[in-house]
Amino acid sequence: MRNREVIKSIILIILVLISICMTYLVWTFTPELTDLETDVNTKTPSIGPKISKQMDSVVMPFRMINRNGTDVKGTSNVQDIKKITDRLLGKEIKKIDILSSESVVELEDLSERYTMLDFPDSVPSEMYFNQVLGLSMVQYPKINFDRILIDTKSTNDVIVYMLSDDKKQAIKLQTSIKSHEFDKINKEVSQHFTPYTGIITNENTTNEINQIYAPKDADNINIYRYVSNQISVADLNEVILGDSVIARNNENDKISTYNNNTGIANVNEEKQTYRYTNLSDDENRNKDISKSISNTFKFINEHAGFTDEFRLFKTDKKTGKIDYRMFLNNYPVFNDDNLSLIEAVWGRDTINEYNRGLITTGVAVPSKKEAYELPTSEEVRYNLASNQDINFNDVTNIAVGYDLSLPNEEKDSLQDTIEFKPNWYIKYNGEWKRYENGGLV
Repeated sequence: MRNREVIKSIILIILVLISICMTYLVWTFTPELTDLETDVNTKTPSIGPKISKQMDSVVMPFRMINRNGTDVKGTSNVQDIKKITDRLLGKEIKKIDILSSESVVELEDLSERYTMLDFPDSVPSEMYFNQVLGLSMVQYPKINFDRILIDTKSTNDVIVYMLSDDKKQAIKLQTSIKSHEFDKINKEVSQHFTPYTGIITNENTTNEINQIYAPKDADNINIYRYVSNQISVADLNEVILGDSVIARNNENDKISTYNNNTGIANVNEEKQTYRYTNLSDDENRNKDISKSISNTFKFINEHAGFTDEFRLFKTDKKTGKIDYRMFLNNYPVFNDDNLSLIEAVWGRDTINEYNRGLITTGVAVPSKKEAYELPTSEEVRYNLASNQDINFNDVTNIAVGYDLSLPNEEKDSLQDTIEFKPNWYIKYNGEWKRYENGGLV
């Protein structure tokens, strides 16, 4: 009996000590905040709040399609796409195969049911594996891809294919992801998918895995207006030119020029654009797209240059130029003066060119205009194919986007507002153009 009381006393003391320890841990707990400031140097000048962007939110697909036989549905919703791409992060790769063909590569083992992730332009596979997905490999396969296919029907483990931009090569990855786990996530996000259609424009797109995919209907997309904010030119000059800045204006005062010992920046006050060229590094632009994406992303991220939602949108292997485009409500934003674009060229060890708009979105304001009704993708396809001035073989992508404009009708515009109007955009001869009245502008 006495031993029982001693045991009770010991247990009580232990419980009291555990309670004291847990209380101490709760009150002294400090949350880990390093992810919020990744790649942000507090000593670096900035043009906005220093909120770091993760690379997988900038280098990412802009549409997702589920294909099951003839049933094709998809979405551009970034949250749904991220739930799918997050399943690929840091996974073990069991086997890698490189498939190639002199014409169009055939994926003989691909099932009739798969998920497709489309990128707006080609992405270097080694950079995407390493820096975006965080995959550890002894040697990273090197192709430039613009489409990922995810097959969960062929085997118990997910098979991933990465198709090259010329459709002559593919990387086949056998992953450690269980097919049933991926299907569960896919089923959840696909509940609100809408019908999509495959479009054939040339002999390379006759195969369903290479077709151009677009939503069948693109109606009820609203026109949006925002109060515009302007990036401080002084802050941008501090980032780009440093302290030794010489300023001068031209005769009409619409273009201001700033320079230091090595570079020059032109600011167009009317068009609200900033264009910088590093004169000392002009011949040393980096043609390695993987390094250019990594370095330009880090450079822009460090000075909070992704002032709105921006995504990698175009890579130019000939010039080394990297384009990051603004997105609004899951759709790319276009503007004739490139207000929605950040263009960057990396040199030997610093920025060579840096061009961008000075406008950012602020508070949304009510619009008097109703939702803009767009033609169907089939109407767009038919009109383009029937247009004698267009070589339909050179159409390589079709997407809904927004046209960014500064309202110029005084009776219908608010001071310092910008307007986003939906429209169809066509990638033609490597350039994105606005579809208008059966043609391209």
